[in-house]
Amino acid sequence: MERAPWNGPFEPFDGARAVLIRSTWDYHQTLDDYRAWLDRLEPTRVFNAPDLVRWNLDKAYLTDLAARGALLPACTIVEADAALVAGALARLSLREAIIKPTVGASGVGVERVACGHEAEALARFHAVTRSPRLLVQEFIPEVTAGEIAGVFFGGTFSHGLRRVPATGEFRVNSQYGGRMEAAALDEATIDAMTRVLRSLPSEPLYARIDGVRRNARFVLMEVEVTEPGLGLHLAPGAGDRFAAALVARLHAA
Repeated sequence: MERAPWNGPFEPFDGARAVLIRSTWDYHQTLDDYRAWLDRLEPTRVFNAPDLVRWNLDKAYLTDLAARGALLPACTIVEADAALVAGALARLSLREAIIKPTVGASGVGVERVACGHEAEALARFHAVTRSPRLLVQEFIPEVTAGEIAGVFFGGTFSHGLRRVPATGEFRVNSQYGGRMEAAALDEATIDAMTRVLRSLPSEPLYARIDGVRRNARFVLMEVEVTEPGLGLHLAPGAGDRFAAALVARLHAA
């Protein structure tokens, strides 16, 4: 096994038996280059598949999943303009929301916005990202207690996680003080996550399905099939299950 950065020399990937896309957390900074790199890979040997990764790169995929029946917070995509964000809040009947770059990672550019304060939120947004579009998403108070996540290998549930924000914070990313811990998930939540997984354009080798429980129902926040933290160190046997799923895919190819 060899580790190689996606934006380094291409030789390690050329003719490789398998390529596992894992920690490409800077892809959003040079998106065109990352897409060009995906185009160069042999699709039958790449996990997750390049077409699925491309679908997952832009948060417009959330509106796609909503159309397929997934339960999500109210959301829409607009150009990164304060007046348009204000209009989106009005259309969605929201007094408060979260804005996110449509292409982003690690919580960069994720801001909380209230009616009448769109310009301030957009100023913070533009200070860290050049994203021309953003997702306006209903603020779900339950996230302050932590998001739950289900990790799947080869379409099968492996283990549960909880992503907990720091006190007074809503963003669960580590750069904002968030932490990840093991979590037991009930069958209803696992079933809801599995239905989301089955609505994806293709079955991923690995996936993390993030959300919250609200009014006894699972509400989807994100699907991560591009570069998710999988919490392998938090779940005994998870690494072996991941490896077994990869071997099964290679044998089936």
